[in-house]
Amino acid sequence: MYRFMPFLFAAALAVGLVGCDTTATEPTSQVVVEAYLEADAPLSTVRLTRSVGVDESYDTRRAAVRNAEVTVQRLTAEGAVADTFPYTETEDDPGGYRPVPQHIVQPRGTYRLQVTTPDGAPITATTTVPDTAGVVRTENDTVTYPTPQRPEPPQFSLTITPGVATLDRQNVYVLTATSLLNFQDTPQDRLRRELTPFYADNFDPESDTLASLRVNSSGLLNEANFTRNDDGTLTIRLPWLAVAFYGPNQIDANVVDNNLYDFLRSQQVQQMGTAPGEIPNVIEHIEGGTGVFGSYARVGAEVLVRRGDADSAAAPVDPARLGLGRVGPLHLDLGPFADVAAQEGGQQPHHQH
Repeated sequence: MYRFMPFLFAAALAVGLVGCDTTATEPTSQVVVEAYLEADAPLSTVRLTRSVGVDESYDTRRAAVRNAEVTVQRLTAEGAVADTFPYTETEDDPGGYRPVPQHIVQPRGTYRLQVTTPDGAPITATTTVPDTAGVVRTENDTVTYPTPQRPEPPQFSLTITPGVATLDRQNVYVLTATSLLNFQDTPQDRLRRELTPFYADNFDPESDTLASLRVNSSGLLNEANFTRNDDGTLTIRLPWLAVAFYGPNQIDANVVDNNLYDFLRSQQVQQMGTAPGEIPNVIEHIEGGTGVFGSYARVGAEVLVRRGDADSAAAPVDPARLGLGRVGPLHLDLGPFADVAAQEGGQQPHHQH
């Protein structure tokens, strides 16, 4: 079963790093790392901030970690340093560090982040980048959203050649659907009219923003969730509930590394809840700090989603027919895949401890 939900990683990291340990003393502030490498893409920004207490207000500039020494190293199969890429602090982005010079992240490569804070504290983390997949074909690049009169129209499908697994398990995917509408220049009332029925019915302007619906994500999915073809390819069909807006949408299948996999699966347990009073800690792989240094490989294509019959608004489609089964309250948050939503939403992370 797929479960899609709007997400913003800024909120995710705030919630995801909160654990509950009734026997522990109040923890001290920690350096929070946010960095994601995409296969076959330039090195991305490394963000360093400090966590704040649950009852403390969060200020971006005050929380930013400045004057740190930041490098990313590419390692050989034996663990030796093959290349070192220094980062420089950005003046217009508090806590942000950018690579100088630039480097294209190698699929299946291993990279190590090294940070030294102004007080001399070392922070390290390592990721092995997933292999890239290839698009074999797409079908139904223009589709019509379901209506009560036509509840099961043809779905967009993406057939890919999976990359080589870098771990001793099959690849794990996260599907994302990103609206390509012009959120910057389009009036809010016009954007709201472009919401698909399920999202239009559930949108609350008092607590929601349209920008937060721009990118939707599934939970973690293994290859058993897709159709395995005789030639070894995988066919991924678009669940209708992934699409929040009519018009052009980018559909991506993202293979995540072990760091993101552990973070997301433990975060999902946190947000689903366990026994009363228990919130398990997030699984992370940062030595000397907290946060995420992860990587992923993306493959996808664009689809145009058209409206169904104009007179269908009075009879909404049963969500069970939208291809995702039960829709829960979980907000799964995925930093690297929500960059557009984070920018449009104008929100900042509120790291808590």
